[in-house]
Amino acid sequence: MITALLLSGIIQGGFLAFLLLRKTANQLPNRILAMLIMVVMFHLFLICLDVRGLFTTYPHFSRLSWLLPLLYGPLIWLLTQSITDPDFHLHRRQLLSLVPFLIYLVILTPYFALPTVEKTAYLADARLVAQADFGWMNTLTNFMHVGFTAYALAAFYRNIRKRSEYFSNSELIDILWLKEFLWIVFSIMLFSVVTFYAHKYRLAYLSSIYPAHFLLVVMLVYWIAFKLLNEKTSLAPVSEAAAEQLPADQAEPAAKYAKSSLSGQVSGDIAERLKALMHSQKPYLNNNLTLSDLAAQLNIPRHQLSQVINTVFGVNFFEFINQYRLQEFKKQVLDPSNDHLSILGVALECGFNSKATFNQVFKKLEGITPSDFVKRYRESVEK
Repeated sequence: MITALLLSGIIQGGFLAFLLLRKTANQLPNRILAMLIMVVMFHLFLICLDVRGLFTTYPHFSRLSWLLPLLYGPLIWLLTQSITDPDFHLHRRQLLSLVPFLIYLVILTPYFALPTVEKTAYLADARLVAQADFGWMNTLTNFMHVGFTAYALAAFYRNIRKRSEYFSNSELIDILWLKEFLWIVFSIMLFSVVTFYAHKYRLAYLSSIYPAHFLLVVMLVYWIAFKLLNEKTSLAPVSEAAAEQLPADQAEPAAKYAKSSLSGQVSGDIAERLKALMHSQKPYLNNNLTLSDLAAQLNIPRHQLSQVINTVFGVNFFEFINQYRLQEFKKQVLDPSNDHLSILGVALECGFNSKATFNQVFKKLEGITPSDFVKRYRESVEK
């Protein structure tokens, strides 16, 4: 039964990895996620061999399950960074996360180089195999899993603030599916530590869970497939309720720019050019506008524009753009020529990307709902 379920996870994982590799959008995150899923698939295959007692038949697969999991942490961290950090680029220094994998590879190479006869003889001794399987290497691996996933979670929450300085709609700031994924993985990692020690010390009730806890990994593969295939994207949009929970004020303090070479006069000049551009060309009507897009229109470096918005206007990029969108909405929704449009229709015309972002911004700045605003205006006109 366990073998059949593990095999179903392998098949589903193969299908999902294939689809991810074919996606043209968000290529780097999709490829990292596909690689992570392929590692999971191979690991599940090794567990199948273990459950069926086939390592003695295929001895060269033994102990790969000691090495392969060392890729989980780095891939989860790289996936998180590639999705959440707008400035992410794959550099050599990020490959340092693979150092534990390389160290384990060096340690295990003498075993991998053993001839078939010696490996088979070793694997025939169940007591010796069990003692080695629950030794210091796999113990350390479990804690590295927890540490890497915790680090990825910290990077996720740190970069959410950074994304508000880059994107102008909340759907690209808050990546709900990734947050859920990381917390699910973190929970599975913690549970794996518990089952590892329960089996090692033969604890009542809990020791029998091992290796059935790998079925949680199968469930995770199906969950990823449901999320990504159902929402047609690797950057799933947030619900309206989730959008309401975005941080209310993320403007960076002026102290951050205390050592900046950008003078007050230059900042003032950029601010005036920015206001002129916003009024003349209305770039905020582009619902996917980013900080880079706006900086390119002003022909200035992105970090300078971010500094001016933070220090001169006292808000972050997300708030700055959506203030203009809100003012445009208030103007257009009261225009009789737009009576054929719904409130949301007018909001989308004004640059908002969705109902979630629109309601979030409107309630924060106006203190009432958009429908209440329109209703009050019409009541005042009728009087």
